[in-house]
Amino acid sequence: MLRLTVVCAANICRSPLGAAVLAAQLPGNVARIASAGVRALSGNPADATILELARERGYGDLSGHRSQPLMSVLLNQSDLVLCMEEGQRDQLLREYPTMTGRIRLYADQPPTDIADPVGRSRADYLACLDAIEAAATQWPIRLAQLGLIERR
Repeated sequence: MLRLTVVCAANICRSPLGAAVLAAQLPGNVARIASAGVRALSGNPADATILELARERGYGDLSGHRSQPLMSVLLNQSDLVLCMEEGQRDQLLREYPTMTGRIRLYADQPPTDIADPVGRSRADYLACLDAIEAAATQWPIRLAQLGLIERR
């Protein structure tokens, strides 16, 4: 089973949502998808607006989500790590240079950074979700091209 980890800053907004959207794009039980944050504290719930938007768009109930910091154990267990921002990716590449081939951006088409909407307007949250959805639709194709899953 493919092991993916979606990474953002605090693991309360973009990465849990990104994991849920990505799970909806992948067939059956092909992957185990975790999320974590490069500056996350342990145990915080997902952002309230993200909970609402996930339900509205059919990505399920994220109310059981609790934030976790990205620890080297999780990172080393991951076949692929998908970061929401170039800065996060660059930080991880500096800290874990042996994982260069496994650390990538969630969105590979410009703009590659998916902006953090926390504390902003609902429109900013919707723009974030739209960007995550657009990027997630490409991952089944890319994972198949990388030989990590079978083509659908």
